[in-house]
Amino acid sequence: MSDPKLVSVIIPTFNRRALLEQAIQSVLNQTYINIEVMIIDDCSTDDTASYVQSISDTRVRYFRNEQTLFAPESRNVGILKAEGDFIAFLDDDDKWLPTKLERQIPLFDDEAIGLVYSSITLFYEDYNFSYNTTPQMEGAIYKDMLIKNYIGGTVSVVVRKEHLNSLGSQTFFDLDFPAREEYDLWIRLSRICQVKFVSEPLVVAYYRNNISRISSDVSNYERAITLLNSKYAEIITRNLTEAEIQTRIFNQNFFLGSQSIKIGNPKLARKYYFRAFMGKKSPKALVSFILSFFGAKIVIMSKYYFDKYLGVGVAHAPSNTQR
Repeated sequence: MSDPKLVSVIIPTFNRRALLEQAIQSVLNQTYINIEVMIIDDCSTDDTASYVQSISDTRVRYFRNEQTLFAPESRNVGILKAEGDFIAFLDDDDKWLPTKLERQIPLFDDEAIGLVYSSITLFYEDYNFSYNTTPQMEGAIYKDMLIKNYIGGTVSVVVRKEHLNSLGSQTFFDLDFPAREEYDLWIRLSRICQVKFVSEPLVVAYYRNNISRISSDVSNYERAITLLNSKYAEIITRNLTEAEIQTRIFNQNFFLGSQSIKIGNPKLARKYYFRAFMGKKSPKALVSFILSFFGAKIVIMSKYYFDKYLGVGVAHAPSNTQR
């Protein structure tokens, strides 16, 4: 790019002062310096406000919601207030690596590109174990996105604001979704622009079972998948083959199994891994089903080995949406 475009980084937060500091500093430490860091405080009752307002860096902007909105709507508020040419997202309990924006923004030199994501280092704090996701899809991936969320959560994504604006201010993150609202948004964006990825991890996303988030309740994901199926029913029928639809159902069941494992519910995980296997006879689903009898850690580790050695892919981290 001929000039450094402004990037607006939106960080919704609620009562996570201890974790928020690392997140903010990881953005301020970016080698790409033309940024604004937008803290959207969802009515915190700790010392979040005083901490953020004490930061001397003028690139930090603080906004406090007048009433509780939750993370998806807080992100929508941030998008509306953002002054940047590009929008990026960070959860308040995760962090970026220093060269994230430096690696991603130049990819927008291609005017066809509207969204750039990256590999993510997933760190499971309870197990002291981490692995990197493997980006798989780029280019015109609208049809692929109907089958699976290849982009993942918000934490690695940078998007052109003009593309978000073209969707209309009421349809950034769809507030009807109790979870997976980012997947819905990526589907709609991939319909109007092309996508690129950076293959190396540029983000560290933490799984901590001792903090509250929407992803701690698998029923939110079950309801979100039902809504996705309803919202895109006609489009799926028109664009996907029967085999692709079966793959989509497999991905949904495997995803629900994975979310169940992450919150320490192997019995529920086995239910969904079994459904996935019966739908597609996938070795990955069968192995995950068997390993779930031996605990969550071994299943989580198996995802890394499936991806690294068998090339079957692993699920990207969903947004760690609070509450």
